[in-house]
Amino acid sequence: MTGIPYGAFTRTVREDPERKGLLYAGTETGLYISYNDGLTWRPWQLNLPVSPITDLKVHQGDLIAATAGRSFWILDDLGPIRQFNDKVSKDSLLVYKPEDAYRVSGASTLDKVLEEEDDEDAGSSPGRNGFAGTNPSTGVVMYYQLPAKVDTSATLTMEIQSNQGVVLRKFSSKKDKKFVQFPGGPSPEPTLTVRPGLNRFVWDMRAETLPAIENVFIEGNYSGRKLPPGNYQAKVKLGKQDKTVTFSILADPRINAMAADYEQQQKTLMAIEEGVKEIHQGVNRMRKAQKQINDLVDLIDDKPNLKAVADSGRAVAKKIKLWEEKVIQPKSKSNDDVINFENKLSADYIFLKGELDVNIPSVTAGQQERLSELNATWQPLKTDMDRLIQDDISRFNNQCRQAQLDKITVPDVAVSTPKQ
Repeated sequence: MTGIPYGAFTRTVREDPERKGLLYAGTETGLYISYNDGLTWRPWQLNLPVSPITDLKVHQGDLIAATAGRSFWILDDLGPIRQFNDKVSKDSLLVYKPEDAYRVSGASTLDKVLEEEDDEDAGSSPGRNGFAGTNPSTGVVMYYQLPAKVDTSATLTMEIQSNQGVVLRKFSSKKDKKFVQFPGGPSPEPTLTVRPGLNRFVWDMRAETLPAIENVFIEGNYSGRKLPPGNYQAKVKLGKQDKTVTFSILADPRINAMAADYEQQQKTLMAIEEGVKEIHQGVNRMRKAQKQINDLVDLIDDKPNLKAVADSGRAVAKKIKLWEEKVIQPKSKSNDDVINFENKLSADYIFLKGELDVNIPSVTAGQQERLSELNATWQPLKTDMDRLIQDDISRFNNQCRQAQLDKITVPDVAVSTPKQ
């Protein structure tokens, strides 16, 4: 036996119940681990204070250590330790099968990722919070190992998929350059870290984030719905290498609910999200069309021969604005503005989603009735949007073509001639 130094006599040895040959040893001076039935040992102190380890216990996938004078310590999630393989090339991408996660409410500082850290902070726990306690992560904790000489500028991606391969959420190591953060809007998507060796990421069990309308404040949550208990998979890709792991989301055992209850909750939440997506994507489309019309009107407004076109453009732009004001509230800038300015349709959808997107999968008759009311309000407005595109905007485009207006119109520039 080698690896445990002379004088650090062993107080306790425990065998891992799932991996043969994996042993944990508590000694007078710290913790050691062996992958070959104790033939060789390696130090495994991590962030433990140097003190005698008087006892060890493997319990529910965690390792509990009792120390002499330094309290109890728990190493959460032995999954990566059990899956570790010395023979795997250090130039390979390795994704560890995550521990099944319970679908619970709440949050933890351990859900966060340290994306950018100073050298002195490297290796520090993202869960440290002064003297406050830290709850376990409330999502699916994923560990992936990158090559020792990984190009830190390379793009790493992760797809969360259903058991049938349907993509539910995408993550990347690159920030979305098109994302604009504003009050009352969604938070940026978390990014994957690209560091040599072991990396950690927590998926919050939610589907894709809902689309927003820039600078439109909505008092609500843009997060996608929390997904139901079931089997899922994660596909991680770096360059030409990709790995897929499977895992399960488990129902909270404290909740008395059937599979049909979760199915009904998901069906209703998906219908609400579809309403939000249609409205917000519709407004974004119409705003782009409106901007193009306004820009064109600004360019031709001083041309008498194009006055009819400019007037038509202003009329179409006004119709778009009036339609928009029926589905969103652009005047709100903060939480209290709901007192001053009435919430509109998309905010009503998001409020209903907040009421339903909870851990207990209970959909009431009142919530279903409210969804029907919102859908009944949206459908004619959706028809109005389609009519604006097919009739008004199409007619304006024809008018522009008849006036022989190019897509790019260069404004006239007055050139002064210097006096001789």
